[in-house]
Amino acid sequence: MVDNVDLNDLEDFDDLDDIDEVLNPQRAAQKNGGVKRPRRLKSPIRAKEESFAQTAEAGESTPVESAPAPSSPAPSAPAPEQSVQSAKSAQRLDRGSDEYLAAHPRISSVIASAVLSVLGLLASASVFYVGVWTLTGQYFDSWMWSQMAQIYPSFERYVPVIFTDSHWIIGVSVGMIVAAFAFAIARKRFWTAGTMIVFMIVAFGSSFILKRVLPRPVLDSFIPDPANSAPSGHTAFTMIAGVLLVMAVPRVLRALTTLWAMIFSTAVGVMVIYDGWHRPTDALTAILLVGALGLLAMAFTRASGMDEPGTRKSSISVQITSTVLIVAGLCASAYGTYIVSQLYSLVQYRPEALAVSGVQATLALILGQSAAVFGCLLAVRHATAAPLTRQGVMGAPPVPPRQ
Repeated sequence: MVDNVDLNDLEDFDDLDDIDEVLNPQRAAQKNGGVKRPRRLKSPIRAKEESFAQTAEAGESTPVESAPAPSSPAPSAPAPEQSVQSAKSAQRLDRGSDEYLAAHPRISSVIASAVLSVLGLLASASVFYVGVWTLTGQYFDSWMWSQMAQIYPSFERYVPVIFTDSHWIIGVSVGMIVAAFAFAIARKRFWTAGTMIVFMIVAFGSSFILKRVLPRPVLDSFIPDPANSAPSGHTAFTMIAGVLLVMAVPRVLRALTTLWAMIFSTAVGVMVIYDGWHRPTDALTAILLVGALGLLAMAFTRASGMDEPGTRKSSISVQITSTVLIVAGLCASAYGTYIVSQLYSLVQYRPEALAVSGVQATLALILGQSAAVFGCLLAVRHATAAPLTRQGVMGAPPVPPRQ
């Protein structure tokens, strides 16, 4: 018999023969013919059972179980501030990785698009306020509205009918919109197509609602047609068609498409004044409003709306065209603004000697704003559709994300 066996441990044995072997090792050995039978013990008790058997056979005392070595202290958890900073740092690095740029534009491009959009909306609101809510602005609007056709009476002869006839303007604009969606669907740019639909609804809705909601105060009863007509519906329609086409076409057609859209919108914006349909403020408000909404739509560019990884590269035509349009547009806008500021105190008298300068300033403002807006649209579209790696414009394009 073994005196130092804990009977509570015997409950963990699987077989009565095993218990007998522990309690009477000599009898168990004789019973098995000197052959030690295999033990069928549960894993937590196996070590103790073997220790008990060895002690009984050797007549030695039960070995004292050695205490487990103290485990090394667990590393302290990082402070919450450090965890937040590490997560933010990893997020910043991830946004510059090839995997991120394969499906997202750079954050700087998105911010630039949003900032330019806000500036465009503010500019549109400023033009509307000066031209509609100030007496001098209403004088200038009415003056240019009546003088442009008188100063250039034969101008319409040299302008194609697509810029002067309402049916042609609407037909060409519809054709541009259909072509834009055809490009997007054929290139499988379904995200772009969805963005284009949302932009078109918002742009159409805003121009339609604002014209009927915005008030035009009667500051002088002698100013004809006191009803509000801003923004111009025809100009807004051509701008919407141009923005959609710039968003949908591939890289090789972006510069050429932007030039056409700018020329078409500018010509229509001038002709609606020349034919007496709208005032200068109406055309300028429409150009800035729709252009700003188009820039905002480009901030939501995502995977299917971007150029394919492996084909992204800088475009000389885009760089030259956007730079020329932006610089020339800002210069023309500055010239027109300066001339208008010089005439501002005299417009109520409508001096005939200065009418030509006023018309030229109006043309410069419409051309300048249209060129600057489409230059920004072209630059932002290419920046969001084809983000390059940290190596710069001459670096390798991003690779597709790993599966």
